[in-house]
This record gives sequence, structure tokens and C-alpha cells, in this order.
Amino acid sequence: MKKLKKIALLLVGVLMVGMLAGCGQKFDAQAYVKALLDASYKNDSAAFVSTKVGTAEEAAALYEEGIDSELDALLSTFDTFDIDVSDESKAEFRQIVKDLLSKVKYTVDSAEKQDDGSYVVTITYEQMKFFEPFMAEFETISESLATEWMEAEEGALSEDEMMEQLIVAYKDSMVKALENVEYAEADTATVTVELIDNVYTPDQSDVENLEMVFFDTDFLN
Repeated sequence: MKKLKKIALLLVGVLMVGMLAGCGQKFDAQAYVKALLDASYKNDSAAFVSTKVGTAEEAAALYEEGIDSELDALLSTFDTFDIDVSDESKAEFRQIVKDLLSKVKYTVDSAEKQDDGSYVVTITYEQMKFFEPFMAEFETISESLATEWMEAEEGALSEDEMMEQLIVAYKDSMVKALENVEYAEADTATVTVELIDNVYTPDQSDVENLEMVFFDTDFLN
């Protein structure tokens, strides 16, 4: 179960990469953080472009790189268990990651400038209840599969066929959890944006915390 939780945890969060040079122009920290979140989670480049963080092409590239990173991590974990994932399954997992991130609920409420020149941006979010129902569904299906394998005649299924059934069960459990996803009551988190070497940059620990609280990651601990 712990190994499966590790696989699930690898799906959480897309690397948010975004910088805006501080060249004397007025900086809108609220719009900036919204641009990063929208580009990272929603594949929406509108704010990314309007706030001049970058172009639509750059936003799309960052989004796809983030998806690539999460998918590679997931598949490398399968490799650890010598489970071969087909190209078709890889494409399906990739879409699932995109669907998962697209369902994140947040609003960027305000930004307050601090005495040191940094900004504290407040974000309201509704935590997505995904991992607990997903893992519960997968555990139920995998236990049923294990029973079938034990009761089957010897040689009825090859190891590769059993592993493929597990992969399908894992994907189906994710899809079901996403189709019936529920959310917790609204809560808030903050992201500090600092001017470092003339570049506005979100605090990495705040970004990591935001990525965690968007999902029911406490269940994975």
C-alpha cells in the first residue's frame, strides 16, 4: 500500500515556472500568481500573456513540461516494479494527469506589499478529495484481481497479463475518482513573491505547500 501511495503522490503538483523582471514597471503580484496557477493547472495562458510573464507558446511549453515531469515520475515508479506500460496506457495516464489538475479549485484574492518589498498573495481554495477514494477503489479492485489469480488454473494468465490488468485497474480507479470528485470547505493559503536578482519569484516552499493543500495529500502520509 505504501508503494502505491508513493505512486499516487508523484502525481501531485506541476512545476510552476514563471519569472517577471523587475524593470521599474508596476508589478501586480495578484495577477502574476494567477497567471502562474492558470498556466500550470488549467493550461490557460490568458493571464500569463496579459501580465507579460511570457507568450502563449511559452505558457503551453511550461505546462507540457510539467505534465511530462509528472508522467515520467509515475512511469519510472512502474519501471521499479518491472511493469511495462504500453504507449497507449502512457497516453491515457497523461490525459488523467491533465484532467486531475484541471479540476483544482482556487481563486487568487489579494496581494499585500511588505516592508521588505515582497508581496504576500492570498489564495482561496477548495481541497480536492481525490486520493482517498482513488486508492480505496484501486485497493478493492486489486484485491478482487488477486483472488481471481489465486483461483485461476496455473498458467491461465501470464505475469505480463496480470500486470496489464493492474495498470488498467489503476487507471480506471483514477477515472472513477475524478468523475465523482468532491471538495472540502474553502480555506486559504499564501504565496510570498520576492524580488530576487531583479526577478520576481514565488517562494518555493509556499508553492510546494500550495500544491499539497490543493489535494487530500494528508491521506498519503
